[in-house]
Amino acid sequence: MITLSTHKGLKNSEQISLAIIMPVYGNWGDTLECLGILANQTSKDFSLFLADDGSLQPPPQAVHAFAFVTYIRLSHQGFASTCNSAVALAAKAGHTHGLLLNNDTTFGHNFVESWLAKIASFPQAIMGPLIFYFDRPELLWYSGGNRSIAVPFFRLRRRFQTQTPVDILTGCALLVPIKTWMKLGGLDQRYKIYYEDFDFMMRARESGVPALLVVEPELWVKHKVSRTTLSQGRWNREYKMIESRLLFIRSRYSGIEKILCIILSVPHFLLMAFLNLPELPSPRLLSLAFTKGWMLDTKDQ
Repeated sequence: MITLSTHKGLKNSEQISLAIIMPVYGNWGDTLECLGILANQTSKDFSLFLADDGSLQPPPQAVHAFAFVTYIRLSHQGFASTCNSAVALAAKAGHTHGLLLNNDTTFGHNFVESWLAKIASFPQAIMGPLIFYFDRPELLWYSGGNRSIAVPFFRLRRRFQTQTPVDILTGCALLVPIKTWMKLGGLDQRYKIYYEDFDFMMRARESGVPALLVVEPELWVKHKVSRTTLSQGRWNREYKMIESRLLFIRSRYSGIEKILCIILSVPHFLLMAFLNLPELPSPRLLSLAFTKGWMLDTKDQ
């Protein structure tokens, strides 16, 4: 069930109508900070769909003070379902492009203006920026890059100097033409959290949709990194990643690549277990994560 609290959005140009899609599950402090940055953008030509994935606490009243925000209250179904619901509403409202944006991000005051310029130049492309750590802004968190057996296990962190066609981008900040989103069926809702963006990008690649890594500093994002999931414990995040990683490997790889990825899952898990010491996983929850990841149906949507 969806309930809406809608404020009048700002008019966009006739050619481009940008909707920012911001999924949230609690973490209202970071959300308000991000909304405040958006309120001070040099361009006001956007609307924002704040998609609440059934947060335990209601949003603070300050959320409703932003004129560009449409607040969507959903039942707790996960990141993919939340984004799909929000994009469907954006499509119904007539928006041409959607920018998925994490609520724990910061960026410059001409961020929206720069995205509108990029869309005007490449209206059919999926695009993503360079993303840096918020606490260490000189350090790259994610760039995107080419499809390989490394994708399920390691962040792609190449410091691209020029705009570059890529296979993989992250949903932390991802610009997608809404017609393309709807044609591809949105994010695969079998992924409750993690890897749904990579799965989407690989389906886009298979469909011939161009994807670009854009490098302008005005588009750079600083990411506070998993504020919501880490607040619930490191192993809580790892269980979800294990389940989604296995589903992703089984769904999007075949032949020798799939075999290699499954083999690599073992040393990768041991490395993560070492890095998470002294915290140890629950044997029951760990077994459940592996079982779900291995047993989920891998048929396309």
